[in-house]
Formats: sequence, structure tokens, C-alpha cells
Amino acid sequence: MPDMRVVLARELGYCSGIRRAIDAAETALRSEGTVAATDTLLHNAGEMNRLGSIGLRSVELLSDEELGAATVLLPAHGSTLSEHLGRIASARAVWDLTCPIVNRAHDAVSRFADAGVPIVVVGDKEHRETRYLMEAAGSQLLRVVTSEQDLDTLEISVSRVGVVYQTTQSREFRQLVLAWFRRRGIEVAEEMTLCPEVLRRQDGAVALARRCTAMLVLGDSSSANTRRLVAVAVSACPRTYLIGDAAVLPEVGLNCVDIVGVVSGTSCPQTTIDEVVAGLRQVCPDVRVEVDAWPESVL
Repeated sequence: MPDMRVVLARELGYCSGIRRAIDAAETALRSEGTVAATDTLLHNAGEMNRLGSIGLRSVELLSDEELGAATVLLPAHGSTLSEHLGRIASARAVWDLTCPIVNRAHDAVSRFADAGVPIVVVGDKEHRETRYLMEAAGSQLLRVVTSEQDLDTLEISVSRVGVVYQTTQSREFRQLVLAWFRRRGIEVAEEMTLCPEVLRRQDGAVALARRCTAMLVLGDSSSANTRRLVAVAVSACPRTYLIGDAAVLPEVGLNCVDIVGVVSGTSCPQTTIDEVVAGLRQVCPDVRVEVDAWPESVL
């Protein structure tokens, strides 16, 4: 029976921003007292369940008395002013775990707003990070663009716009947005706020997908950057699957002649990666695992 070849992407598991948030949450949970989050700290249900099992609670479920003695954690994807000034203002301590790269995008929006530049935010409308950027834009927010369909219906009467991106958007969609403005003669003052690590993962996923017969994208379906990895990989490898955990591997239809590429979203824990590799060994008794030698992209 032939060996299944499994090629792991060079960057797997948590990104630096998510790792920072997880480390902070675990530090808080090792201390005495109540620790609670205003929302999911990261888009991975399994990891949030793990944190819940060691004591992380929801702010919504705390009494006023409990909240007054609690340490409150704000998510990695940003938090709005209304959250800071709302109920959590009475907490004993508030830890803002917003990713530094997300804060960099927020600062870019604020600079445009302060300069009176009309702002277009490119991002998923309902995503917490996009709402964080929209708040920074204030009255200068012109439009949120999520898709090509949004561009098709976009009507802009100004001659100059500031464009800022939700950090997990794709390089391809950025180029599409810029081309739309160029065709209409609208000047763009752009802040390149796409996350370098997310871009490297997207580029690596495409390069790996071109050399594989099947692609596994590990992560939670609620994660925007994970879904985007699926979108970029499937264009090069139609047999691309989003894998939340190893239990679904038997349903994918892999076989021992496959070359299987493995990439992950930035909220995927190492335990999931290890379990999937172990699960692949159940699919095929002889599995050869290697790390992709594809070079890192140059931004």
C-alpha cells in the first residue's frame, strides 16, 4: 500500500496576537478571583470551552457584586467604547487583549478621521473587528465593503477616500477594491493594514494547494481568517476541506495515494493539529509527514 504524504504549512496554530490573548487569559485564571470575558476571546469554540473548564466565565452571567470583584478580559478582535463605558466599568480590573495589529488598523482609521478624509472600511460587516474600525471612523465613515456585490452597488460622490482593511482580508480582495476606485478616477489614500502573518498563510496555502491532491484547513468555521484560507486554497485545489476536529476526517474521503496539505487558521490550537495528524494515520497506516519548504512571501 502506498504512503500518504502529508505536508504541513510552515506556519500553523496560533498567531502572535491570539497567543498573547491566550497567555493573558491563562495568567488571569491562575490568580485568585473571578475572571470573565465580554465575548469570545478568539474564534475557536473548542479553545473557549477549554478556558471555560478552567474557570473563565461570561460577563453577562455575573451579578453586579461578582463583576465588582472580577477581572474582565476584552477580546483579541477589539472592543468598542460603549463596552468600556458600559457595565464592565465597575469591574475590579479590565484587561484589553486587542491584537496590536488590529490596534494599528484602528489608529490608521483614526488618523483619516482626524484629517477629515472620507473612509471606506473593507471588512465583514458583522465582525467585531470591523465594528471597532467603524467606530473609529465616526462621521467620516463612507461605506463598509464586504464583497464584490457591495462594490457593484457602491455610489461615491467624493474624489478622494481613505481605505483601511480588516486585518484578515485577502490580498486579492484588496487589489480588487483598489482597481474599482482606479477605474472611476477616485484618489485612494490607503493604509495597508492587512496582517502580515495572515497574508503569509494565505500565500502559503495557495502555493501548497497547487502541489497537493487534497487540502485540509484546520480551524473553526466562525473564524474569518480560516474561512478565507478555504477560499484561497480551493481555487488551486478543489478538494479543500475545513476541518474543525479530527472526528470528521473519515467523511472527507482521503486515501493513501493522496498528497495532503495542512494549513490552519490563526485561532487553531496545537492540540487540533496534533489530533488531525494522528487521525490521518488512522486513515492510512503509512503516513509520511513533512514541513513545507515553500519560502515565506515578501510583502
